[in-house]
Amino acid sequence: MKCPGQNMQFWKPEDIFEVKCSTCGSDIEFFKDDISRSCQTCGRKILNPRLDFGCAAHCNYADKCKKERD
Repeated sequence: MKCPGQNMQFWKPEDIFEVKCSTCGSDIEFFKDDISRSCQTCGRKILNPRLDFGCAAHCNYADKCKKERD
């Protein structure tokens, strides 16, 4: 079973967003389910500031979902 929150068919436009690299200021594109991304300009690894696993508190498939992300 695929989590509806992770299925891109149900995503909203704001689920794909950009943040500025804290080192060089370049834009880094994130998808809502990215844990981190590396800046294409300077290589710095940036954590997703909007990552939220709040659903894991009540989801029957949370253990499987979290393992897939590790």
